[in-house]
Amino acid sequence: MILLGVAGVSLALLCASIAQDVRLYVGPEPDLSAKIWMLDVDFERSAFTWVSIISLFVAAVLLFLGAEHAAARRDRFRWHWYALAALFLLASFDEFAGLHEKLSAVLAARMSHSGVLYFAWAAPAGILALIGLASFIPFIRSFPTRLALLMVLSAGLFLGGAVGLEMIGGKIAEVEGVKSLHYRMETNAEEGMELAGTLLFIYVLLAFNEERRFIPG
Repeated sequence: MILLGVAGVSLALLCASIAQDVRLYVGPEPDLSAKIWMLDVDFERSAFTWVSIISLFVAAVLLFLGAEHAAARRDRFRWHWYALAALFLLASFDEFAGLHEKLSAVLAARMSHSGVLYFAWAAPAGILALIGLASFIPFIRSFPTRLALLMVLSAGLFLGGAVGLEMIGGKIAEVEGVKSLHYRMETNAEEGMELAGTLLFIYVLLAFNEERRFIPG
Protein backbone atom coordinates (compact mmCIF):
# COMPACT_ATOMS: atom_id res chain seq x y z
CA MET A 1 0.00 0.00 0.00
CA ILE A 2 2.83 2.40 0.87
CA LEU A 3 4.64 1.47 -2.34
CA LEU A 4 1.50 2.21 -4.35
CA GLY A 5 1.27 5.59 -2.64
CA VAL A 6 4.89 6.39 -3.49
CA ALA A 7 4.22 5.41 -7.11
CA GLY A 8 1.20 7.74 -7.17
CA VAL A 9 3.16 10.67 -5.73
CA SER A 10 6.00 10.01 -8.18
CA LEU A 11 3.59 10.02 -11.13
CA ALA A 12 2.05 13.29 -9.92
CA LEU A 13 5.49 14.90 -9.62
CA LEU A 14 6.47 13.66 -13.08
CA CYS A 15 3.27 15.06 -14.59
CA ALA A 16 3.93 18.40 -12.85
CA SER A 17 7.44 18.49 -14.32
CA ILE A 18 6.12 17.74 -17.82
CA ALA A 19 3.40 20.39 -17.52
CA GLN A 20 5.91 22.99 -16.34
CA ASP A 21 8.34 22.18 -19.16
CA VAL A 22 5.61 22.44 -21.78
CA ARG A 23 4.70 25.86 -20.39
CA LEU A 24 8.26 27.17 -20.11
CA TYR A 25 10.24 25.62 -22.94
CA VAL A 26 7.96 26.36 -25.87
CA GLY A 27 9.79 28.83 -28.11
CA PRO A 28 13.45 29.58 -28.88
CA GLU A 29 14.23 31.48 -25.67
CA PRO A 30 12.47 29.96 -22.64
CA ASP A 31 11.91 32.28 -19.71
CA LEU A 32 13.13 30.37 -16.66
CA SER A 33 12.59 33.18 -14.16
CA ALA A 34 9.25 31.66 -13.12
CA LYS A 35 10.50 28.09 -13.02
CA ILE A 36 9.77 26.06 -9.88
CA TRP A 37 12.99 24.09 -9.61
CA MET A 38 11.50 21.81 -6.98
CA LEU A 39 9.32 20.38 -9.77
CA ASP A 40 12.19 19.78 -12.22
CA VAL A 41 12.93 16.03 -12.29
CA ASP A 42 16.42 16.75 -13.65
CA PHE A 43 17.33 19.04 -10.73
CA GLU A 44 19.34 17.42 -7.91
CA ARG A 45 17.30 19.08 -5.14
CA SER A 46 13.86 18.47 -6.61
CA ALA A 47 11.09 16.52 -4.91
CA PHE A 48 11.26 13.84 -7.61
CA THR A 49 15.01 13.36 -7.09
CA TRP A 50 14.42 13.07 -3.34
CA VAL A 51 11.92 10.27 -3.95
CA SER A 52 14.43 8.58 -6.29
CA ILE A 53 17.22 8.77 -3.69
CA ILE A 54 15.02 7.29 -0.97
CA SER A 55 13.69 4.55 -3.28
CA LEU A 56 17.19 3.46 -4.29
CA PHE A 57 18.25 3.48 -0.64
CA VAL A 58 15.23 1.38 0.39
CA ALA A 59 16.07 -1.13 -2.35
CA ALA A 60 19.66 -1.26 -1.01
CA VAL A 61 18.42 -1.91 2.55
CA LEU A 62 16.09 -4.70 1.37
CA LEU A 63 18.95 -6.25 -0.57
CA PHE A 64 21.26 -6.12 2.45
CA LEU A 65 18.58 -7.85 4.54
CA GLY A 66 18.23 -10.48 1.83
CA ALA A 67 22.00 -10.88 1.76
CA GLU A 68 22.17 -11.41 5.52
CA HIS A 69 19.42 -14.01 5.29
CA ALA A 70 21.17 -15.76 2.39
CA ALA A 71 24.51 -15.67 4.26
CA ALA A 72 22.93 -17.24 7.36
CA ARG A 73 21.68 -20.10 5.18
CA ARG A 74 24.99 -20.22 3.28
CA ASP A 75 23.03 -19.70 0.08
CA ARG A 76 25.21 -19.82 -3.05
CA PHE A 77 23.75 -16.49 -4.20
CA ARG A 78 24.61 -14.56 -1.04
CA TRP A 79 27.34 -12.59 -2.79
CA HIS A 80 24.91 -11.65 -5.56
CA TRP A 81 22.66 -10.12 -2.89
CA TYR A 82 25.57 -8.21 -1.35
CA ALA A 83 26.79 -6.99 -4.75
CA LEU A 84 23.35 -5.70 -5.72
CA ALA A 85 22.95 -4.03 -2.32
CA ALA A 86 26.26 -2.21 -2.79
CA LEU A 87 25.31 -1.15 -6.32
CA PHE A 88 21.95 0.27 -5.23
CA LEU A 89 23.59 2.07 -2.32
CA LEU A 90 26.08 3.60 -4.78
CA ALA A 91 23.23 4.50 -7.14
CA SER A 92 21.42 6.26 -4.29
CA PHE A 93 24.50 8.30 -3.46
CA ASP A 94 25.09 9.04 -7.14
CA GLU A 95 21.55 10.38 -7.46
CA PHE A 96 22.38 12.76 -4.61
CA ALA A 97 25.95 13.70 -5.56
CA GLY A 98 25.85 13.43 -9.38
CA LEU A 99 28.96 11.25 -9.58
CA HIS A 100 28.15 10.07 -13.10
CA GLU A 101 28.16 13.67 -14.34
CA LYS A 102 31.66 14.19 -12.91
CA LEU A 103 32.78 10.91 -14.47
CA SER A 104 31.30 11.98 -17.79
CA ALA A 105 33.35 15.21 -17.71
CA VAL A 106 36.54 13.23 -17.08
CA LEU A 107 35.80 10.75 -19.88
CA ALA A 108 34.80 13.52 -22.29
CA ALA A 109 38.26 15.05 -21.93
CA ARG A 110 39.84 11.75 -23.00
CA MET A 111 37.59 10.46 -25.78
CA SER A 112 35.47 11.54 -28.70
CA HIS A 113 32.00 12.38 -27.43
CA SER A 114 29.38 13.32 -29.94
CA GLY A 115 25.95 12.03 -30.88
CA VAL A 116 24.82 9.24 -28.56
CA LEU A 117 28.24 9.48 -26.86
CA TYR A 118 27.71 13.15 -25.99
CA PHE A 119 27.30 12.12 -22.36
CA ALA A 120 30.50 10.10 -22.31
CA TRP A 121 29.77 7.95 -19.27
CA ALA A 122 26.63 6.29 -20.71
CA ALA A 123 28.14 3.86 -23.24
CA PRO A 124 30.78 2.35 -20.88
CA ALA A 125 28.15 2.11 -18.15
CA GLY A 126 25.76 0.37 -20.53
CA ILE A 127 28.35 -2.21 -21.53
CA LEU A 128 29.22 -2.94 -17.89
CA ALA A 129 25.52 -3.16 -17.01
CA LEU A 130 24.84 -5.73 -19.76
CA ILE A 131 27.82 -7.82 -18.66
CA GLY A 132 26.66 -7.61 -15.06
CA LEU A 133 23.08 -8.51 -15.99
CA ALA A 134 24.28 -11.58 -17.90
CA SER A 135 26.33 -12.72 -14.90
CA PHE A 136 23.23 -12.45 -12.69
CA ILE A 137 21.04 -14.71 -14.84
CA PRO A 138 21.39 -17.71 -12.44
CA PHE A 139 20.48 -15.42 -9.52
CA ILE A 140 17.41 -14.11 -11.34
CA ARG A 141 16.33 -17.64 -12.25
CA SER A 142 16.41 -18.58 -8.55
CA PHE A 143 13.31 -16.39 -8.06
CA PRO A 144 9.79 -17.64 -8.81
CA THR A 145 9.05 -17.23 -12.52
CA ARG A 146 6.66 -14.28 -12.15
CA LEU A 147 9.06 -12.38 -9.93
CA ALA A 148 12.03 -13.23 -12.15
CA LEU A 149 10.20 -11.76 -15.15
CA LEU A 150 9.29 -8.65 -13.17
CA MET A 151 12.91 -8.30 -12.06
CA VAL A 152 14.07 -8.41 -15.69
CA LEU A 153 11.42 -5.82 -16.56
CA SER A 154 12.58 -3.58 -13.69
CA ALA A 155 16.17 -3.83 -14.94
CA GLY A 156 15.02 -3.01 -18.47
CA LEU A 157 13.13 0.06 -17.29
CA PHE A 158 15.98 1.33 -15.13
CA LEU A 159 18.79 0.71 -17.64
CA GLY A 160 16.62 1.81 -20.55
CA GLY A 161 16.19 5.16 -18.84
CA ALA A 162 19.59 5.59 -17.19
CA VAL A 163 21.63 4.46 -20.21
CA GLY A 164 19.43 4.15 -23.30
CA LEU A 165 17.52 7.41 -23.02
CA GLU A 166 20.60 9.15 -21.62
CA MET A 167 22.41 8.36 -24.88
CA ILE A 168 19.46 9.55 -26.96
CA GLY A 169 19.30 12.67 -24.79
CA GLY A 170 22.96 13.33 -25.49
CA LYS A 171 22.30 13.39 -29.21
CA ILE A 172 19.38 15.79 -28.71
CA ALA A 173 21.41 18.02 -26.37
CA GLU A 174 24.25 18.27 -28.88
CA VAL A 175 21.95 19.41 -31.68
CA GLU A 176 19.22 21.37 -29.89
CA GLY A 177 20.74 22.15 -26.48
CA VAL A 178 19.46 21.25 -23.04
CA LYS A 179 16.88 24.07 -23.05
CA SER A 180 14.86 22.64 -25.92
CA LEU A 181 11.41 21.18 -25.28
CA HIS A 182 12.49 18.00 -27.09
CA TYR A 183 15.34 17.47 -24.62
CA ARG A 184 13.16 18.31 -21.63
CA MET A 185 10.54 15.71 -22.62
CA GLU A 186 13.27 13.11 -23.13
CA THR A 187 14.66 13.88 -19.68
CA ASN A 188 11.25 13.46 -18.07
CA ALA A 189 10.87 10.07 -19.76
CA GLU A 190 14.37 9.07 -18.66
CA GLU A 191 13.88 9.93 -15.01
CA GLY A 192 10.40 8.41 -15.00
CA MET A 193 11.69 5.09 -16.35
CA GLU A 194 14.49 4.97 -13.80
CA LEU A 195 12.16 5.49 -10.85
CA ALA A 196 9.56 3.09 -12.27
CA GLY A 197 12.25 0.42 -12.55
CA THR A 198 13.37 1.04 -8.97
CA LEU A 199 9.84 0.87 -7.54
CA LEU A 200 9.08 -2.30 -9.49
CA PHE A 201 12.28 -3.87 -8.15
CA ILE A 202 11.26 -2.96 -4.59
CA TYR A 203 7.93 -4.68 -5.23
CA VAL A 204 9.79 -7.82 -6.38
CA LEU A 205 11.90 -7.83 -3.21
CA LEU A 206 8.87 -7.34 -0.95
CA ALA A 207 6.95 -10.09 -2.76
CA PHE A 208 9.96 -12.41 -2.46
CA ASN A 209 10.12 -11.62 1.24
CA GLU A 210 6.56 -12.93 1.61
CA GLU A 211 7.95 -16.31 0.62
CA ARG A 212 11.37 -16.28 2.27
CA ARG A 213 10.82 -13.90 5.23
CA PHE A 214 14.23 -12.26 5.18
CA ILE A 215 12.89 -9.06 6.78
CA PRO A 216 12.79 -9.37 10.60
CA GLY A 217 9.41 -9.06 12.28
